[in-house]
Amino acid sequence: MGTFDEIYKRILFAANCQTQMELASILEISQSSISDAKRRQSIPSDWLIKLYDKFGVNPDWLRDKKEPMYLQGISNINGEHTRVMLEDISRGFLAKIYETFCEKTADEYVFKTIDEVALPKSLGKCSTHVFNYSSNGMEPSLPRLSLVGVAAKAKEEKLPVISGEIYALYLPQEGIIFRRIFHNIAENSYTLCFENPHLPQNTISFESLQEKLFGKVSWVLHKF
Repeated sequence: MGTFDEIYKRILFAANCQTQMELASILEISQSSISDAKRRQSIPSDWLIKLYDKFGVNPDWLRDKKEPMYLQGISNINGEHTRVMLEDISRGFLAKIYETFCEKTADEYVFKTIDEVALPKSLGKCSTHVFNYSSNGMEPSLPRLSLVGVAAKAKEEKLPVISGEIYALYLPQEGIIFRRIFHNIAENSYTLCFENPHLPQNTISFESLQEKLFGKVSWVLHKF
């Protein structure tokens, strides 16, 4: 079974709420009941039952993240209550947040998961990895401690490079880094740039760039 914090985070996501007050309203309990549960570090089973009754959320997903997330729920169609699968109408998904430092084996990248975050479904359609950006030099496009969504290229794929866009690259000693890339047509080379003009630039060949490219930055979310 997951920890209290893990289950509580999934409950907030399933109930589509952000605050203790909103959750109390959904569960039809007092805020003090939630505070008591936090103090005891114990999730009442009544909460899980309520979420199943209201939204069709699978209690096993809440407790242990066992798929599917939704079982079945009730939708009011033309005045009649009808059983529907909720997979298609959920409003988001839980994404793992990775550290940028990672290792690369012959077959794959090995990332460390540091957290999970609830994101809109639309962001999942244009990204495969979410990173916690903790470096400097790419502000304001990538603020420090922002979340960065990356669409990773497939293995052995040659990724088209659009001049002026931000890409994720892998360096053995640093892991995943982010740079804005410009194509030098006359020299048929590429320049990797920080957003900060005072930091050094690097110029590399197309072949070297493709070896290092992990994917393209799709979106950035600021953390407050």
